[in-house]
Amino acid sequence: MIEVRELTKRFGAATAVDGLSFTVRPGRVTGFLGPNGAGKSTTMRMIVGLDRPDSGTATVDGRAYRAHPAPLCAVGALLEGRAVHRGRTARQHLLGLARTHGIPARRVTEVLATAGLSEVADRRAGGFSLGMSQRLGVASALLGDPAVVILDEPVNGLDPDGVLWIRTLLKDLAARGRTVLVSSHLMSETAVTADHLLIIGAGRLLADVGVDELIARAGTSRCLVRSPDADLLRAALTAAGAEVTAEGTGALVVHGTAAEEIGAIAASHGAILYELTPYRASLEQAYMDLTRGWVRFGEEAVAA
Repeated sequence: MIEVRELTKRFGAATAVDGLSFTVRPGRVTGFLGPNGAGKSTTMRMIVGLDRPDSGTATVDGRAYRAHPAPLCAVGALLEGRAVHRGRTARQHLLGLARTHGIPARRVTEVLATAGLSEVADRRAGGFSLGMSQRLGVASALLGDPAVVILDEPVNGLDPDGVLWIRTLLKDLAARGRTVLVSSHLMSETAVTADHLLIIGAGRLLADVGVDELIARAGTSRCLVRSPDADLLRAALTAAGAEVTAEGTGALVVHGTAAEEIGAIAASHGAILYELTPYRASLEQAYMDLTRGWVRFGEEAVAA
C-alpha cells in the first residue's frame, strides 16, 4: 500500500505538489491522472525517494522507500524508460540490478520473457526503439517481484500488441493482490485498465474515485430525445428549466434534466417519444469536466 500525507514540493517559486494526500490500495489498478504540469511525475519521484519533499510523507507499506532493506523487492518503478546505459545489453542491465539485491539470474530470464524481450536480450539498449525501452523499463520494475508497482506513462511508444500486454499485465498484478499505480494521458486505455482513479491539478487532489462512479457523475445530466413533436417538447422542457439544443430534425439534446422527468413532461403535454436515451459519458469527458480550468502558466499554478 502507498500512503501519501500532506506531501508538498516546491521548485523555487513554483509549487509542484501542494499538500497532497491519498492512499493507493492493493488488489486494484489505480490510475494517476492530471493535466501536464499537475505534479504526477514529481509525486511518483518522491514516493521512490528521487525527490525530497519540502513537507509531508510518502510511504510504501509503512516505510519510506529508502528504509526498505531491499527496495527493488518492495517497489518496482518505471519513471523513465530510457534510463539505461546505452552500451549495455538488456540482459546486462537487468543482471546488474539483480546483483545489487541478491536476485538470482533466472529471474532476469523470467522478466525478459514476460516483457517479450528474450530474442533481443543480448542487443545493446542504445539501439532499442522507444517501445522496446519501455518494455525493458517494465522488466526492471518487475525484477524483484515487488508488492508495489509504479509506472509512469508505460504505454508510451508501444504498438497495439504492447498496449494490450501492459493492460493484461496490470490487471494480472492487481488480481494477485499487488498495489498498482499507473499514470497515463490516454483516457481510452485508462478506462479499460484502471479500477480506481486519483486525479490531481496544480499539485492538489481533485478526485479519489472509482472509474464507474466518475463516469456516472458526468453522464446523468444529458439525454437524447427523438420525437415527431420536437418543437412542442422543446418549449415544454425549456419552460421547465432544461437546456435544450436541436440535434437534427426531430432530435433534441436535453441538459440538466433526468430521463424520468423528460418522459413525464412529454406525457403531460401529449408529446410522442420515439427515443429517450441518457448519454453515458466517456472517461475522457468526465476527466475534462473535472480538470477544466486547472492550468499551468510558466511557474504558476492557477485554478480558474
